[in-house]
Formats: sequence, structure tokens, C-alpha cells
Amino acid sequence: MTAREPQPYTVSIAAIPRMIPRTSTYIDLRSWVFWVGLILTVVGLIKWTPYVTAALAASPSTALLAASLWLLYGFTFIVILYRLELFERRSPVTVLGALLWGAVAAPGLGAIAAPAMHDVVASVLGSNNPWVPSLAAPLSEEPLKLLGVLALALIPGARVRSAADGLFYGAVVGLGFMVSESFLYTATFSSDGNIDTVWAMVWLRGIVGGLWSHATYSAIAGAGLGYFFNSGNSAWRRWGALALGLGLAMALHGFFDTPWFSGNAVLSSIVKGLPVLALFLVVLRWTHLRERRTFAGLAQHVVPDDLVSPGDFTTLATRRARRTARHWAEKRGGRTTARALKRLQGAQLSLLTAAHEDGWGSPRTIELTRDVRILSATLDRRQAQADAAAAARRPR
Repeated sequence: MTAREPQPYTVSIAAIPRMIPRTSTYIDLRSWVFWVGLILTVVGLIKWTPYVTAALAASPSTALLAASLWLLYGFTFIVILYRLELFERRSPVTVLGALLWGAVAAPGLGAIAAPAMHDVVASVLGSNNPWVPSLAAPLSEEPLKLLGVLALALIPGARVRSAADGLFYGAVVGLGFMVSESFLYTATFSSDGNIDTVWAMVWLRGIVGGLWSHATYSAIAGAGLGYFFNSGNSAWRRWGALALGLGLAMALHGFFDTPWFSGNAVLSSIVKGLPVLALFLVVLRWTHLRERRTFAGLAQHVVPDDLVSPGDFTTLATRRARRTARHWAEKRGGRTTARALKRLQGAQLSLLTAAHEDGWGSPRTIELTRDVRILSATLDRRQAQADAAAAARRPR
């Protein structure tokens, strides 16, 4: 093994506790965590609904426009998040549950917690201190959003198995919160019926500030929580990662809400947002490297080589490598061969994911093993046909 090759993730994959999932999503009627989360979501809905109905009643036209634009924004963002996943496609039902927590439960519970936290901070700093909102908001909102990721981590069917999983679901929860809160702000500020205000709010909070908003903060906190639950390292490192993730999320949120650079809203958003985005990219890179080492270790030590060998994984390790392999397959055997390779790559990644989430020998790995063998044989047949056709075209 050369020095440049990624070291396999040998932190005892088998030693990390695995809760056997009873369900394929977070909906587990036998889990007390599911029922507590459902009750809190209903409470959040009850608390949040009056604010939404009041905004709709104040100016129905602008409120409906705001709702349409923010829902479209949220849908576009979640599609991008889903497409950018490195190795797996997470359950749409579980993703929807994370969105609901962020859009309904967290802001609804925040309607109770935020005023109380504001009063506590104001009692310390003084009610007229301009720093009160920048401290009170993250202290109440970030833990509430992280509760949604915690609930998923405690429900086996959600399959939160890594820091990357925590980051992904944290981003989804934060996106739901951002869309819900931004709709309310937009509808409130445009209650006089001014449509230009709606577009200005979408531009400022969505286009300009979308990359360093609630989804970013919650993703960082979620990465720490995912590491806490699934790392094989010592307890103090796991607790440290959890505290660091949540602490960074609150600190970045507070930093972005500070009264600094308050003269120009766009300039303020960019100046304060770029450091937030830079730190998020560092955390994202860390989670991707950990996930890649985990899957490399599975390919080397767990999954048989005839299904996914370490050599195969070098091709699967990045999107660029997978695209390059399909490009060469198309050159060799045409689009049919490239499509066969793409299906095989998807099945191999699904097999690695199932081995990581449920353990080798689980029903999912048995089923996917069969799929990989069939698709591998299909690809070999396509390549043989392409080679035979190329040989027939050569001049004798």
C-alpha cells in the first residue's frame, strides 16, 4: 500500500453497536422516540399555525406568493442536497420527517422557548442591548433543531450511521426551519400588499444568504451528533464532537445575527456569511473523508471481492471517478455498456450502504448481493459483445 492510498477505516466497524431496524424509515410505531417526536410535532403545529394564519389573513395575495416562492425554493434546495449525496440515497419518507420537524416542530416549540430565552438574556445584558437577539435566537433555535436529528438517530429505521448522515439530516431540518421562518418574515413584512417586498426578501434570505443560513448551522451540529452516536473513539472525543458541533452552530448563528455591518443588508450577509460557509465546507469535507474511509474499509474487510473489491471502490469513491469509468465504458461499448455500468455502480454502492447500516448478512445485503451478481454478469456480456463487434470491424 502506497502512502497516498486512503487508509481503510479499521475502527472496528463490527464493534460499533448496531440496532437492528424494524422498519425501513423513521416511522416505527413501537418506538417511544417516534411517538414523542410526533407529539412534539403536533404541539409545534398548534403553536405555529396562528402565526401562519395571521400572515395569510393580513395580505392573502403577498402571503400566497411568499408561500409559493419559499416552497419552490425549499424543493429546489432539497433536490440539490439529495443529488449531492456521496454514496447513498436516503429514504424520502425519513427526509420528509426531518423537513416536518424543521418546518413545524422546531419553529412552533421555538415560539414558546424563544421569548423565554430572550427574557433570560435581556435580564443579563439589559433589554435595550442590541446583542440580545444575536445571543437569544441561537441558544433556543439550534438545540430545538438538533432534537429532530437526535430523534432520527435514536430510531433504528432512520439509519443515522455516521457523521455524514447527521450532517445531511441536520441540513434538511435546518432547511425546513429556514423555509418556514422565511415565509413568515416575508409575509409579515409584505402585509401592506407590496409584492416588491416579497421578491426582496426571497433575494436576500434565499439567494444571497441561502448558503449560510439555518441549513448550514444545523448541518454542522448534526455532524457532531452523528459522530457521537457512531464513532468507535473514546467517550470524551465523542462528547467533545457533539458539544463542538452544537457550540459551533450556535456561535455561527449568533455571529451572523450580530449588529455588525448592519448598514447594508446584502454586504452584511456576504461579509458575515462567507466565514460561516468556509467552516461548513471544512466540516463537509471531514464527514465525506470519514464516510469514504468507512466504505473503503467495508470493501476491503467485509464485502467479498467478487462483489466490491478494494480496486472497485477506487472507482466508486468519488462522483468524478464514477463518471470517468462510465465515460470509458461508453467509448469501449457504447451507451448501452455505460448504462449497464451505471446500474452496477448503483447496486454496489447500495450493497456497501446496506452492509454499513444493517450489517453483513442482513436481508438487504442478501438481496443486493444477488442484484450485483446479475448486473455484473450483464455488464460482462455487454462488454464481450462490444469487443466482438469491434473485432469484426477491424480490417483483416
